[in-house]
Amino acid sequence: MKNRIGLLFNGQGSQCVGMGKRVCELFPFAVEYFTAASDEVGWDVGRLCFEGPEDELRRTDRCQVALYAVGYVTFCALQAAEMLPPVGACLGQSLGEWTALTAAGAIAYEDGIKFVSLRGKLMDEACRCTPGAMASLLGGTEENAIMLCEKSGVQLSNFNAPDQIVISGETEKITIAIRLSREFGFRRAISLSVAGAYHSRLMQSAQDELSEEIKKLKIHPPHYAVFSNVTGKLHGNDGDGIRRLLLEQITAPVRWSWCMAGAIAMGVQLFYECGPGNVLTNLCRKNAPMAKIFQPNGY
Repeated sequence: MKNRIGLLFNGQGSQCVGMGKRVCELFPFAVEYFTAASDEVGWDVGRLCFEGPEDELRRTDRCQVALYAVGYVTFCALQAAEMLPPVGACLGQSLGEWTALTAAGAIAYEDGIKFVSLRGKLMDEACRCTPGAMASLLGGTEENAIMLCEKSGVQLSNFNAPDQIVISGETEKITIAIRLSREFGFRRAISLSVAGAYHSRLMQSAQDELSEEIKKLKIHPPHYAVFSNVTGKLHGNDGDGIRRLLLEQITAPVRWSWCMAGAIAMGVQLFYECGPGNVLTNLCRKNAPMAKIFQPNGY
């Protein structure tokens, strides 16, 4: 496993207008992937990624498809340019887990577009039903985060790094949690600019509605190791098990620190962030300060 790389795939929050445009300029074949995505969802995925507008790109039902397409196209471009060393593990945060499984050959790209689009629509509907919010807690412990959640009535949603935990819940309850955060030992609490309370009980309706449809998703044994956000451990080869964890992920906390620790334990020492921005690069530095990181953002 040594000298093999880890691929990192983004979730919502990493999107930006212009993403994916450079890869299409350098690798004309990449346009075909955006065209295929557009044909599946009924709107121009490439145009939204390249030109915006930004407010539409932030929409959950648009953003998830856009990031999935850009992440996978970046992976394909790296392969085509022969810039990709042997892959040891694929890690995707939230939505990015779908991209990771696609890069590993477990999900066909066209199938992924279809189900990511449905996932995004259902989560967008859940956001509209109950006003939700999220906040990042910095400088505290998991034990204190649990106590803060119990006090304010919110949930743990992301274990991003040893000193960064995200909470999720109803807007007014997140406001209370932010106000109480210092009493529970946190250095800072930052309200996140998101459309809803992801990875919490407020997404239950999306999970319920996806539960029957996801049974139709074809799953193949992944040819790279892929980590599950729900368990923080590797997916197996069982299709039913992968479907179950992808479904649970909608309401379950993202155990990103566990995923990173697992990849490091496997011997991965170099990570590629396959997508826009540097969110996962920054988290990689916090979770694995000795690891090296490559950002092919020109793609």
